[in-house]
Amino acid sequence: MESGRPAVALVDDETLTRATFGVAYPALRVAGAYATVSALLADQPPVDLVVLDLHLSRSPDEKAIQGPRAITMLASAGYRVCLHTDEQRNLVLAQCFAAGAIGLVRKSDSLADNSEAFIRAARGELVVPSTMLELAQVLNHRRRLPELTERQTEVLNARARGVPWGTLARQLGISRDTAEGHLKAVNAKMARFLAEARIDPALAPADIERALGLAPGDLNNPE
Repeated sequence: MESGRPAVALVDDETLTRATFGVAYPALRVAGAYATVSALLADQPPVDLVVLDLHLSRSPDEKAIQGPRAITMLASAGYRVCLHTDEQRNLVLAQCFAAGAIGLVRKSDSLADNSEAFIRAARGELVVPSTMLELAQVLNHRRRLPELTERQTEVLNARARGVPWGTLARQLGISRDTAEGHLKAVNAKMARFLAEARIDPALAPADIERALGLAPGDLNNPE
């Protein structure tokens, strides 16, 4: 990481996004921008992080490598992968983190927040969006995360209800930093559980739910 400025490679099929990503995120050093995962793997840039658009278009001549399959291929090649997407469905998010994604950043969030998230992911930190709190709740409810402490569960449930950090900390009698630490621990346990589940991305939704020990429909999250 050069002077605290992480090197990233972008995979996005939008020409404008590839051309402007470095301008939008000056705190990152864009070492390469690619339209396909295949192009990146052929080039093999030495970077701290790959920023991957989850849904890549397909040309008539080529079946695009995208989604969980792309994440698995990049992770197997030794890359940290952070998704850049507005995908909301819990089923898809579970597949992505199970495939090896280290983070997920919303395209619709502010540039400042996203820049910070990319930097954290480049350092190897887990970056989990707030929408995945619903998934953590489901897994905890179905006793798939039995190692959660009582305090971690309290913080998870409060944040999933949208309780502000300051209010949550006062209610529990702890500092905000401590509360955030509990949620980070929850996210780490969830990501580890999903990774260890080794879900086959080709499975049908119901099969994925069974693989995770969930009930039918648990991962449905209609928009």
